[in-house]
Amino acid sequence: MKRNPTSPWNPSRPCDVTPKEFEKQVLSWLELIAKINSFSFRHRKNLSGVSGEYEFDGVVKLEVFRGAEIIILIECKRYRRPIEREKLLSFYSKLQEVRAHKAMFFSTSGFQSGALGYAKNKGIACLTFVNGDFLYETRDYNRNHRPPPWANIPKYSAILLEKEGDFISCNTIDKDHVKKLKDFITNQ
Repeated sequence: MKRNPTSPWNPSRPCDVTPKEFEKQVLSWLELIAKINSFSFRHRKNLSGVSGEYEFDGVVKLEVFRGAEIIILIECKRYRRPIEREKLLSFYSKLQEVRAHKAMFFSTSGFQSGALGYAKNKGIACLTFVNGDFLYETRDYNRNHRPPPWANIPKYSAILLEKEGDFISCNTIDKDHVKKLKDFITNQ
């Protein structure tokens, strides 16, 4: 089974990807948005906060209103279990420390429902990083089929998770579908 039985918006097993490949793929999606909007992206960036310096997997800077700068923090985490609310509490504290405006948290293992609720209230985008074949569904009883080549399933994809009340919506992010990331970054 590809989906976690207790939280079907999460994969049953984390995506098996190296840290470098993980961050490189996230960077490639952000670079696609950079072609749409005028913003810069820095990989492995240190920012100074009130209590010290923090390293982030990525920092996006977007210029609006003739010079005002919006800072968006990016974290990429490879955990075995879905991300808990406490991880996002810590991340949000760092966001406040460095005076950033938004944040995006990528995880290979998904997110707990409470974490998604917290993220919604704090403006943190939660994205589950998955193998592309996680997106392939079939009605076949076997369920272990690989996607056929003509399906053009990407090697990796992400699922943008948004909690609305008791419901969780899922939007696919890949090289052909970055609009939801763009919308989050530009507040649309």
